[in-house]
Amino acid sequence: MLLDPTLTLAFVAFAGLLVLSPGPDTLFVIASGLRHGSRGAVVASLGGATGSFCHASAAAAGIGVLIAASPVAFDLVRYAGAAYLAFLGMKAMWSAVAGGQIATATANAPQDESLWSVYRQGLVTSLLNPKMSAFYIAVLPQFTDPRLGSIGLQMFLLGTLHNLLGTVYLIAIGSGAGRVASVIGTGAGKRWLDGIAGVFFLGLAVRLALQDRPTR
Repeated sequence: MLLDPTLTLAFVAFAGLLVLSPGPDTLFVIASGLRHGSRGAVVASLGGATGSFCHASAAAAGIGVLIAASPVAFDLVRYAGAAYLAFLGMKAMWSAVAGGQIATATANAPQDESLWSVYRQGLVTSLLNPKMSAFYIAVLPQFTDPRLGSIGLQMFLLGTLHNLLGTVYLIAIGSGAGRVASVIGTGAGKRWLDGIAGVFFLGLAVRLALQDRPTR
């Protein structure tokens, strides 16, 4: 048996509450859905899921401890993430102010390339959030049992479970935002949606830049 059933059920309940609590990933996927529709929200969710998978792997391997324990490494990662989110926010705001010219150019580009760009944004945003690794390192060990073998493997499995729950939820929420965008996402409506998405991205940038390094 790889995981303790009782501890796993407790973790699922705990993870479910965390998933339902609005956080940076939720806001990012909603903003992506407003800008790129339901398909964009799904792809953004998958990009974020890939990043979370990397964080779970790093935590299980012990690499994430270095980021969580080093103030310099933590700050470098979070400031890079904040800068990237600010770039996405300014890009969306410029699209709104410029009358949707950027959005029109994106719409005329090949769809696969556009979706790949959204996926990459979700991936990079997730990877540049050092608090995810810190969360896994601080929380996951509490739901492991040394008698069952490798703690690292148990942490990885629990992190993957949390990631799956979060991805399903984000896809549902993002798809809803995408349906809203499909209804009002033309002309002035599209510019408003770009502006709202830009505010979301910029807000996330500020939140990431100001967050404190977690202490255990």
